Formats: sequence, C-alpha cells, structure tokens
Amino acid sequence: MNGPRPSYTDLLPFLRRVPFLAGMDDSALIPLARASRLKRLAKGETLFQQGDSSDAAYIVRAGVIAIVLITADGRELAINEMRPGECLGELSLLTGRPRSASAVARVNSEMVVIPRHEFLVELEREPSLTRRLLETLAMQLQTSAEREGLLAFVEAPGRLARVLVGMERAEGGKGYVKVSQEELAQRIGVTRQTAARVLGQWRRAGWIITGRGVIMLVDRPALRRCADEISIGR
Repeated sequence: MNGPRPSYTDLLPFLRRVPFLAGMDDSALIPLARASRLKRLAKGETLFQQGDSSDAAYIVRAGVIAIVLITADGRELAINEMRPGECLGELSLLTGRPRSASAVARVNSEMVVIPRHEFLVELEREPSLTRRLLETLAMQLQTSAEREGLLAFVEAPGRLARVLVGMERAEGGKGYVKVSQEELAQRIGVTRQTAARVLGQWRRAGWIITGRGVIMLVDRPALRRCADEISIGR
C-alpha cells in the first residue's frame, strides 16, 4: 500500500545515508526528496513483476526485498536480496525496457519511490551520481552472476545447506532460521517439492527439526560439511 507523501525534510537524512547518493549536495537531493513517496509492503507482497513497465526507482527504507527471476521452465529463482539503503529498479529506467525480474517483500517493508522523470533528470545533472549508480549496478550484477554460477554447478543439497548455514549465521547464530519451504526453493532455484524432499532427508537423518516457517539446525557440522562440498568441487 502507498503511504502518505513524507515531508522532504524527513527523507533527506535517509537519502544522505544511501550509498550511491552519499556525498551529493542537498541541492541535488532535495528535488529527489520532494518528488518521492513512500510505499509499504506486507510480507510476500509484490512490488513489481517481471515484464512490467518501468515508472520508478526504489530504495529500501526498511525490510528486505527479494529479486525473483521466472525461468523459462517456470521456476522462481531469487537472484538477489536488497536491504535498507539499496536501490532497485533503476536499470530498467536507464534502458527503457520492461522489468527483467520481479521484486517481492521477504518481510514487512517500506520503500522510497522515486518517479522516473525526476530520477533521470538528476542523473543528467549529476555525472558523479551516474558513476556511482553504474558502480552499484556492476556489484549487483556480480552478485547475481555468482549466485547463478553456483546454481549451475552445485547440486540442490549443497546449495540448500549453504543457504541455511548462511541464514543462521546472519541471524546471530541462534540455531534456527525463520523461512518457508517456498522461500528456500526460490533461493536455490528448485521446485518446492525438491526443497521439501531434501529437508525430509535431513530431518530423518537428525540434522534438522522443521516446524511451521521455522527450521532448527540440530547438526550444524553435518550441514557445514554439505555446504563445504561446494568449495571442494569448484
């Protein structure tokens, strides 16, 4: 849902902290802040879909947004995750082409929406902004390429183990992760049934305990060994 249009003075402190806008004068940031609006997304809500026309760029203000690609065989593949301060949707604005992937909220999220016209005007006025944006896009493309390479050469159990171990570490090493089987399938580029089958094998082996939206990592060394096979095989 769209939130109220914020006062530009409320948005300025946030925009100053956005990496690709850092160091820009307020004379360039104020027009962006004045034109921007907020958009709130509930967990699982779609921000835009693959193939949509491009009418705005977005900056994550709060939450996590998954960039999801629909493959030729109909699978959903999460190729990146965007977190507070990161920009998405800007590539389509530059090329004028439809969205190349979908964007879905992993958790309740809030976005800063910058309309196409104002975004492109500021790019023309500020060459340094264009350079920073290209650097950001290059890093995002590298991350996506690394993930796609991993999907191409590593079997599903190794990919799933790596994701679970990485998520548990990112959440503070609590011994469990809050994630659905559908989200795991998106993250590793398989069907939900394949993810469920691998989890079932691990559950019977005593490596994990599964609940509704929660997976407890019981035998983390075994999962790490499975994940480490990625590095050994490459």
